[in-house]
Amino acid sequence: MTKKKETQENKDKQEEMFEDTKEQEQLYQEEKPKKKTRHPFTHFILLLTLLSSLLSLGLSFYYQKKIGLSLLDIVEQLLLVLFTILFVLFTISTKRKKKGLILLGSFFLLLYYAANILFVLPISLPYLLTGIPNFQGKSITEVIAYAEQNNLSLKQVYEYSDIVSEYHVINQDTSSITNLAKIKSLTVAISEGPSPYKEVVIPDMTSWDVERVLAFIQENNLSNVKVEFIASDKAVDTVISQNKTGSMARNEEFKLTFSYGEERTNKQVKLIDLTNKSKLEALFYLEQNGISYEFKEDFSKKIKKGNVMAQSKKAGTTIKIEEDKIEVTISKGTKINVPDLKQMNLTEITNWVIENQLKLELTEKYDEKIKKNKVIEANYQKGDSVATGTIIKVTYSKGSITMPKFNSFEEFMTWANEHNIPYEEKHEFSTTVPAGEVISYSYKKGQTIKNNDTIIVTISDGEEIKVPDLIGLSKADAESKLKKLGLNYNFIYKASNSVAKDKVLAQSITEGSGVSKGTTITVTLSNGKKETSSTSKKSSSSSSSSNQTQTTPAAPSCDASKKTTVYIYDELVSSGNANTTCSKIKTAYPNLKFSCTYQSGTGISAGLLLNSNEIDGREFNACETITLRIAQN
Repeated sequence: MTKKKETQENKDKQEEMFEDTKEQEQLYQEEKPKKKTRHPFTHFILLLTLLSSLLSLGLSFYYQKKIGLSLLDIVEQLLLVLFTILFVLFTISTKRKKKGLILLGSFFLLLYYAANILFVLPISLPYLLTGIPNFQGKSITEVIAYAEQNNLSLKQVYEYSDIVSEYHVINQDTSSITNLAKIKSLTVAISEGPSPYKEVVIPDMTSWDVERVLAFIQENNLSNVKVEFIASDKAVDTVISQNKTGSMARNEEFKLTFSYGEERTNKQVKLIDLTNKSKLEALFYLEQNGISYEFKEDFSKKIKKGNVMAQSKKAGTTIKIEEDKIEVTISKGTKINVPDLKQMNLTEITNWVIENQLKLELTEKYDEKIKKNKVIEANYQKGDSVATGTIIKVTYSKGSITMPKFNSFEEFMTWANEHNIPYEEKHEFSTTVPAGEVISYSYKKGQTIKNNDTIIVTISDGEEIKVPDLIGLSKADAESKLKKLGLNYNFIYKASNSVAKDKVLAQSITEGSGVSKGTTITVTLSNGKKETSSTSKKSSSSSSSSNQTQTTPAAPSCDASKKTTVYIYDELVSSGNANTTCSKIKTAYPNLKFSCTYQSGTGISAGLLLNSNEIDGREFNACETITLRIAQN
């Protein structure tokens, strides 16, 4: 009994221990933290949506002028982006096992932003990788339309081409792999047909017949052919002689002499219909048959330019060779009435030009009054009549231009020359602005530049230094005074009976005149000898100098009675820098007034003086303003 009891007690203890262990495991499972449900794809889409919203907003701000965003549009964009940020933060932090609706919502938001980005970008999706299209061989109308659509400044250059047909693109200055966002302008070369100046090789045509000669002339686009038929024992209608063989330009005169046999057997000929034949073909026929003729030109709607549109005697008329003469009218093409080009946009003008087989030269110009891409002026007005092939010159507006901020005068000059804006320098003394730097511009930052206005740039000459009185001083004392003031000097000698040797007789700039530091003053010293006509020509300058060019004494400020001779030494002309040339000449002659104007496109190196012959060696007084025309790149 005792053993059974012990066994039963052991079983009860084991069961209690099992129950305790089970309860502990259950408690552990309840206390163990649950694994978080992960949604990596959903979170990726949410993050992509957020980045797309920020990119769309940034592009909208960057291109707001081009796409025409109003203040309300910008506020809507900002609110939508703010909503997207809150949506993404909220949905990422939401603890849900399934996020299907969140994924669907973010997907539609992502689609919206993607569409907005593609709309805002200035290039369409096909050109994201390839960049600007290759227009080679395409019509100029396609280029005009593309340039207007993408806000590009377009320049057309006409060139001759034997390969590319008229009014089609030969080449472009921008590579087709260049990203559109990196360029602001596009220049295309447009074909105007075969070049009349191209050289061709002329063979020896002796014994060639008329048909073979005509075929060669037409194939090689020869434009200045003269023919004559004379009596000869050579075969009828064959070449006897020619004025040129070998290389020649297409538009050079090419004269051919044909044989009509030993004598003309016919004294009269029945006239054929010359209508629609080329002028060259008509010329050959008339010369071949010995018919006297006269050419004139007129407009025609039906007959191609350069072909016969009328003849004074009808086809079939019998012409007496020695008595009759006919008048042949050559077509100038359709009479084209010029529309009001100022009321047309560039695409319309280009289409009109191409339709009427004209040529177009476009130039652009800033204009404060005419809106961008509108016509400012044209070389033909409404109602004028022009012929096929006429060059139509149109200047269109680039809109107004405002004055930016510049860090240096060189930066300003680069900007002004790039935009063809005239400017003029004037110099003033300044205690606050270092010499050579800009004190002010006549336009302030942000102001609109007026049409044809010249920007006045005021440049500092540094602190004003008053010229001391040197008369009567010794050479050493004069040199010491000038050195202390920072002035350069040259010494020259002149005979004097009244002033001791090496004493100052005269100075090129009068006492009290204001000059810049570094100005050169010519000091005249006495050599103590009596001046004669023979010795005055041989007076020489002293060896003492400060490495500055010797100058002639100048007249006092605005004293018209005293004059200064201006010499344009080589040292005063700075090749490559127009501004330096201007400054050097002004520094050399501080008591004279100079106005510097700059001229580009001269084919002469920058810095060279264009009107040197009008100034060099001439006398001027301080009341005159001397204009310096200086070459500029």
